[in-house]
Amino acid sequence: MANTSRVNGFKPVKHTNGSPYNGQCNIYEVAAANDTPIYVGDAVVRSTDASASGYVTVKSLSGHASAANDVTSGVVVGVVVGILNSKMNPDGKMTAGSIALDTPQSVPISTAAFVLVCDAIDVIYEVQSTASYALADIGLNADVGVLAIAGNGATTGSSGMYVNATSPTASASRPLHVIGYAKRVDNEQVAANNKLLVQFTTHAQGNAIVGV
Repeated sequence: MANTSRVNGFKPVKHTNGSPYNGQCNIYEVAAANDTPIYVGDAVVRSTDASASGYVTVKSLSGHASAANDVTSGVVVGVVVGILNSKMNPDGKMTAGSIALDTPQSVPISTAAFVLVCDAIDVIYEVQSTASYALADIGLNADVGVLAIAGNGATTGSSGMYVNATSPTASASRPLHVIGYAKRVDNEQVAANNKLLVQFTTHAQGNAIVGV
C-alpha cells in the first residue's frame, strides 16, 4: 500500500526512555522583527532579535522559501506545538481590545507572538520523508527539507518541513538523526513518503549526536 504524502513538520511522539510525550512545552517569544513565518510543526532556533517580554526569542529553522530549500545545520531549540492567541499575555496582564476566540495557525512575518515549544532534548519526533528512506540508512543523519508554503498554508498552519532522504551520512553536522520508521499499518517502510522517527543531532541544551 502506497504511503499518503502529508508533510506537516515534526510531531513529538515519545522520549528516548520510551515514555510517551505528554504535551509538556515552554513559552518562547517571536519578535516583531521576525522575517520568517512560523508554523506548528516547525523546528525553531534561537533568534538574535531582542526580547520585548523577557522570554527567549526564536525563529524558524528555515524560511519556507522553496521546495529546494534544504537545511544542512542548525542548533535547534525544539519544535513549535502551539501558538498563543495575540490577546493572551503569558504573564497574565490585561490586554486592550476585543479577544478573538480562534487560535492562530501560524505566525506571519513582522508579527510579534508567543509560541509553545517542545524543547526537551530527549524527545523523538515523527516526520515524513518525501522520497523513500532506505533501510540501510537507519541510524545515519540527514538534512531537513522544506516545502514552499503557499495558498492556504497560513490558514491550515501545516509546516513544510520533512526529511531529505538524499545521501544520509554519519556527520553530526547534519540536523536529523534517523532512529527508525514509525511502526503503523498505514506506513510502508521502504517506500516514498514513509514516516520516520528522528532526533535533532544538535540541540540548544545538549551535545551533538554522531550517526552510526
